[in-house]
Amino acid sequence: MDPITGLLIGAIGLALAATATVVFWHQILEWGESNIFPWFERHLPTIAPYVRKAFSRVDNVAAPLRRAIKEAWDRVSQYLLKQVVELNRKTTSNTWVQQVTSWVIDVSGYNNKPVVKQITTETEVPYDNLPEDVRKAFLRRQQTSFSQDVTEIRKQEMALVN
Repeated sequence: MDPITGLLIGAIGLALAATATVVFWHQILEWGESNIFPWFERHLPTIAPYVRKAFSRVDNVAAPLRRAIKEAWDRVSQYLLKQVVELNRKTTSNTWVQQVTSWVIDVSGYNNKPVVKQITTETEVPYDNLPEDVRKAFLRRQQTSFSQDVTEIRKQEMALVN
């Protein structure tokens, strides 16, 4: 695997893990404001300031993390034009083939001129390691092929982070 591919895969993996938590932080704060804080103020007023302080401390971590994730995605998206993940079931086993196709801008070409490269990787994935939505669709509808535009999903998630 060339270095740019490894860098992109690592950055995307990190962004995915952190994004899931951070995307929902505004909803968690709203829930705290509308439900948790008023409940403690009514029923346990002596503890209410500590609850607010706990949320404040988490927010001190979540807000910079949200900014860092957005900055990381902005940087990755300068080079990662599109990434599509396809899953196809092998006909002779309960193993699936995962094909990840990425279109990236490579600036290491002749005279450092940007060149769009298509990079495709394939790995075998046991059924148990498939995403839950893929397993459900397979069991319910015998769907044996799936495709997702990862970059589009990330763009939608980043819109929620703002």
